[in-house]
Amino acid sequence: MTDTVILHHHDPSPYAEKIRRLFGLKGLSWASVQIPMVMPKPDLTALTGGYRGTPVLQIGADIYCDTRLIAAEIETRYPEPAACAMAPFSIFSRQHWSDDAVFPQAAALALYENAALLPPELSKDRADYFQNLDFAAFEKDAPYFREQVRAHLALAERELALGRAFLGGTRPTWDDMGLWMITWMIEGNVASLHDCLDGLDALTGWRARMKAVGTGTRTDISAAEAHDMAAGTKPVRRHDFVPTIHTAGYRAGQPVHVAPHDHPGDRVEGTLRALGPDRITLTRQADAFGEIDVHFPRIGYRLTALSP
Repeated sequence: MTDTVILHHHDPSPYAEKIRRLFGLKGLSWASVQIPMVMPKPDLTALTGGYRGTPVLQIGADIYCDTRLIAAEIETRYPEPAACAMAPFSIFSRQHWSDDAVFPQAAALALYENAALLPPELSKDRADYFQNLDFAAFEKDAPYFREQVRAHLALAERELALGRAFLGGTRPTWDDMGLWMITWMIEGNVASLHDCLDGLDALTGWRARMKAVGTGTRTDISAAEAHDMAAGTKPVRRHDFVPTIHTAGYRAGQPVHVAPHDHPGDRVEGTLRALGPDRITLTRQADAFGEIDVHFPRIGYRLTALSP
């Protein structure tokens, strides 16, 4: 089926867990393609054109990168029950809190406390990829990281203690997925913070409710099967290039490349298909699939025009 929701991910990924839990909220049936935790990821980059992040969403010949855009696309295609109905700035602010304020410190603790168990190639890959973390200083910084994560969790505890079942009220929303990502990673990988999780009563009740959300109905498929689905269809084009202030300096069909601002080496080249304040869409010609559209958020991604 060309409309099959396919998640390219690996099970230990906290960011993929956000999307899996969103699938649970939506009650979706979806297909899972496991990807390597480290480069190279040839089956993934064959689709994305070079983007290596986890997870990546595929629906037919449309490829969606970054959890922010993946969540927005899922919300558009499957609007009920609503997960992203809050004001856009509020959604962005909460995601910035979970992804940029809390996650790097919690992830550093996970890497530090499990260093002896990690394959050397995984440790090297993460050190090369997360340039914002000083791996050589983890031992010195670990106490500070623990203090900071505890303070952030206490902030969430005070919010939930106001009597809300979830951060947004009576039902889970995308805000809850961000907090869930953090607590899920701590529960599985940061033993030094288990006492903090267990000692926060409102957060404990919330975690039980979030576990009950589940992850939808999963079917494991191979990368080859996902590739066949991409080859068997064309991109669904709901967004056109409409000249506005957000497109100044660019034109439809222009050769460009896109890269995350914090990982400029993960560049993807193609022709500019659509551009707006929320997303960038490139069209790629791939020998194995034909025409593929690759979508990125506008915020946090650098768009560069190439010489024609």
